[in-house]
Amino acid sequence: MKRIPMLVLAVYVGSLMVALAPVPSAQAQGSVTPMITLTCNDQIIKIDVAPGKTRDGSTMCSVQNPTAYDETVSIQITASPGIAVASSGTLSIGAGQTADFPIGVLAPVKAEMKDHPITVRATVTHVNGITNTQSTVQEMNMIVSIKQFAMVQIVAENSFTQLRPKVDFVFIFNVYNHGNQQDKMRFSIPEKNLLDLRDMGFQITLPAVSMEMYATETPFKAKINVRTPKNQGWTDEYYQLEFQAQSDFSCREEDCMTTETQMITIYVRGVYLPGFEIIPTLSMVALAAAVLGRRFINDEEEDDEPVNTLEC
Repeated sequence: MKRIPMLVLAVYVGSLMVALAPVPSAQAQGSVTPMITLTCNDQIIKIDVAPGKTRDGSTMCSVQNPTAYDETVSIQITASPGIAVASSGTLSIGAGQTADFPIGVLAPVKAEMKDHPITVRATVTHVNGITNTQSTVQEMNMIVSIKQFAMVQIVAENSFTQLRPKVDFVFIFNVYNHGNQQDKMRFSIPEKNLLDLRDMGFQITLPAVSMEMYATETPFKAKINVRTPKNQGWTDEYYQLEFQAQSDFSCREEDCMTTETQMITIYVRGVYLPGFEIIPTLSMVALAAAVLGRRFINDEEEDDEPVNTLEC
């Protein structure tokens, strides 16, 4: 009879030990606290969108799982319209482990120079294979920076012009800014070309030497005022005039690599009859003189012939 209390005591202690025993992870889900840490190498992704460039960029991100549980993490990226992004959709990360994943970005060709925000969002969806009922989210904001590039086009309105000596004419060049941002364009005539034309008697002025231009399809009409030589001589002459447009941005960033030149031809006529070469002209004059002289001789011969009269 004395052993009964000892048996009851043993059963009571055993029940306490069972109650205090660890619960399997699947059953203890309610007490699990998921946690992650999100980091990225570059928070600014620079992209060159000039024609011929790849227009892409990337960065590497990491998700760390500091808990004692296996976690499944969903990756979502939100970007501005027109910016395409690609990345891993889901990561499985073991307890105390870290998973790396790349983010790729693609921008349209000739996209406007500006900054586009993107957001990387990492969410714990499962813990030890069980759906996570808590809100476990990490976010990181980054910038996709579209780099500026320069591109210039020149279209001459008068590529070949025929002029007389000592006349004034305005040559117009349509200058386009085909870059992706406002740019200052510098206008000039190459020094050697300018000196050669002045030595030949031309008077040349360039009213505008620069202009701030937006990146649009509307050109700026750059003008060159030209007066042809006063004394041209007897022969026709052909002259070359060069117009140059240069991007100020390219001079600051690319050692003036974006420079375009347009060449036109100026045909100045001699002082003789317009539109004829000197030798054909003299030949025509001589031929005309010969014809007129022959007619004059014939007229004189007719005047010298006797007049026949009839006697009644």
